[in-house]
Amino acid sequence: MANILIESPVEMIESEEQVVYRWRRDQFGRLGFDHVDSRLLAESPADLSLARRLRSRGCSVDLAFRILA
Repeated sequence: MANILIESPVEMIESEEQVVYRWRRDQFGRLGFDHVDSRLLAESPADLSLARRLRSRGCSVDLAFRILA
């Protein structure tokens, strides 16, 4: 009888950088930025706390993006 070795799937472990990027992208998305702008801001050194302040004070998404980018 032949033995068959079945490998369990390799779990992908995210790096800390990937986790932070995904979190930043999600946070920008929650502030109203679309998917593309959220990705661009998450990849940049854009200040998330400034984005929160701008949006909480009524700054439009478009203007906030121009300030942050």
